[in-house]
Amino acid sequence: MYTPTFKTLSRLFYIVACLLLLQWLFGCQPKEVTSAKIYMQNRDWENAIEQLEIAVENDPENAEAHFLLGKAYGHKARYREMKNEFEKSLQLSETFRPQITAERERHWTDQYNAGIIALDKRDYAKGEKYFKTAILIDSSKHEAHKKLAVCFLNSNQLNNALFVYNRLLEKYPNDSELLISVANLYYSQNKFEQTVATLKKVLKIEPDHRDALANLAITYERLGRMDKAFRAFERAIKANPLDQDLIFLYGVHHYKRENYLKSIQLFQRVLELNPNEFEATSNIGNAYLSMAESLRKKLKKANNGTYTPEEIQNLKNRIILNYKRAIPYLEKALEIRPKDPDLWRNLGVAYTNTDNREKGQQAFLKSEELRLESPQ
Repeated sequence: MYTPTFKTLSRLFYIVACLLLLQWLFGCQPKEVTSAKIYMQNRDWENAIEQLEIAVENDPENAEAHFLLGKAYGHKARYREMKNEFEKSLQLSETFRPQITAERERHWTDQYNAGIIALDKRDYAKGEKYFKTAILIDSSKHEAHKKLAVCFLNSNQLNNALFVYNRLLEKYPNDSELLISVANLYYSQNKFEQTVATLKKVLKIEPDHRDALANLAITYERLGRMDKAFRAFERAIKANPLDQDLIFLYGVHHYKRENYLKSIQLFQRVLELNPNEFEATSNIGNAYLSMAESLRKKLKKANNGTYTPEEIQNLKNRIILNYKRAIPYLEKALEIRPKDPDLWRNLGVAYTNTDNREKGQQAFLKSEELRLESPQ
């Protein structure tokens, strides 16, 4: 009879101890699940998936097997299958919800961050792919939906962008940021009535919303509804009295309507907030020039004999005064941006019409030199 040696007994004891340890660790579970866990510890996802697919086929009610299979699918970027297995696990038991939530969050974050990188690189096709995958993993996070819409916008898929925004608005009807995005999209498509309607929804939620009021004013302007545009600008500035961009936009609005005195007043308010603001400075100078040119046209009609000599002289004085008023603003603007040929030309006009002909000639020459240096 064979008598085991001490060494052989020790090995048998070790094997039994290992089996007992595995039984203690994994309990009474299918051997496929036990094998899959070992494979997963070694990051052998293919074999883990193979074992777990057998496990869920043999025992469809095993919530742990479904969870583990979903986790393994996630590591192989099989996200749709991952999602299905997680849902099956949760239908059977709440036991693994914390782990499932953590897995979803990790994969969603990876895809979302990859989409942001692609968006920063203006690779909108890749961004679209990543954000769609993030939405597949967890559709409840609206950040990925918003970024997907941005990808659609930048790749000129405007209807797709609008579809995404409107789906989001079904869930978040009072999200002002979403409504502003939809309004901007309508505006870009020249759908101005829809733009107005959407912006009004924002103002019902936030009556003093800065962008909604400013965009409403600009949209009314495009529709030719000037009175409503003026009122919207006034409301916006009243709610944001220190917002120089709003004040400047309102000034431009009046400038384009040839309301030069009102535009000058608004540009002056911008300079009170920011004394070195280039656009406001140059626009004041140009507004005075435009006023002078308008009076010159009026003076030509005055020569038909409909004005008295005193009225004609008064017109001449006002013309010269406006040219003089333009000069310091044009000079200051050129200190800020000295290589602007149009400003040099305008300054030449102002100098010439205030008897500074030598300075005017120099300004005209400077304008021509700059144009030759950078031909367009």
